[in-house]
Amino acid sequence: MALGASFLFANVGFRELVLRTREKRRMARNLGQLREDHQALSQEWTRIQTDPSYTEYLIRKNLGYVKKGEVEYQVMKPKEKS
Repeated sequence: MALGASFLFANVGFRELVLRTREKRRMARNLGQLREDHQALSQEWTRIQTDPSYTEYLIRKNLGYVKKGEVEYQVMKPKEKS
């Protein structure tokens, strides 16, 4: 039995098979995550194109825009004492 196990694990082809199987599993997980990310980004892109209020929200949040007549307040964090 030990001879059979040593034959399998010493065999370069068997080691390659094990490595390729692990790589295939890792890539399948990665592909699943990428598909989920693509789905979420596609939904967000559709929302940006069709929902003006969401587009306005993103512009205000990310670019700091304010409407005419609005007052922007910036809250400053107190400095930490060293």
